[in-house]
Amino acid sequence: MLSFLNTLTQGLIKLAHNLAALLLALAVALVAYQVFTRFILGDPAAWSEILARGFIIWSVFLVSAAAFWYGAMISIDLFLDRLPPRLRIFGQRLVCTAVLTLLTILVWQGYLITLRVSGQQIAMLAIPMSWFYAAIPTGCAVAIVAVVARQLCAEYQHHHQHRAQPIRTDAGETL
Repeated sequence: MLSFLNTLTQGLIKLAHNLAALLLALAVALVAYQVFTRFILGDPAAWSEILARGFIIWSVFLVSAAAFWYGAMISIDLFLDRLPPRLRIFGQRLVCTAVLTLLTILVWQGYLITLRVSGQQIAMLAIPMSWFYAAIPTGCAVAIVAVVARQLCAEYQHHHQHRAQPIRTDAGETL
């Protein structure tokens, strides 16, 4: 079951990561187009700047899931590494709980703000502003999946490490 969840999570993370990379590449192309039209043609394309900004916003929120999955977010390993091996899982659980709380708040508040701005249009693009704001709940929801899956893997490893190790008594006997 865990390997199936792991496979699904990795597929979702890969999709989000690749989509973020594509959007970032498109943003770079749009910025280059903006520079070309502004400085070479002398007639700037105003729509390309705002669209590039939206692509960058989406890229940041989508790639956050991969960052959580690979443990590339702000690390507190220094704290966790100082804990005794049997207590590290409790530190990881504490960090996971804090991160999930923050991400859940961001999903909820991002959803609410997306609804709030749904009636507003982006002038240069004639699309609802909510398309840009929807990156917040979407990216954070994918990040929640990554955080939960990573914690489940840590729990599985912890369980199997301590289950496989023999217990030694004070007299040196193994149980």
